[in-house]
Amino acid sequence: MKVRVRAFATLAGLLSGGEVELELPEGCTIREALEALIGRCGKVLAQALFGQEGRLAPGVKVMLNGRDIDFLSGLNTRLSDGDEVFLFPPVGGG
Repeated sequence: MKVRVRAFATLAGLLSGGEVELELPEGCTIREALEALIGRCGKVLAQALFGQEGRLAPGVKVMLNGRDIDFLSGLNTRLSDGDEVFLFPPVGGG
């Protein structure tokens, strides 16, 4: 199945052009998709996305087709062909 991953702001620079299409096995989860993405884009992306114990880093938001995965099954949310995953870095400012 094909899944499109789009990254924004500081995370966009870690992906080629801020957008990547992944070919993944059926029934893959968000976590597995992010691991495949890290394998393709490098360790710096892993450090930007994940904190301790394999959890998302504080402030990192992952959306699936416009829905926050915190309100789905988190990193265990299953993907389907044609899904879009959006990655947002922590937001700061004043």
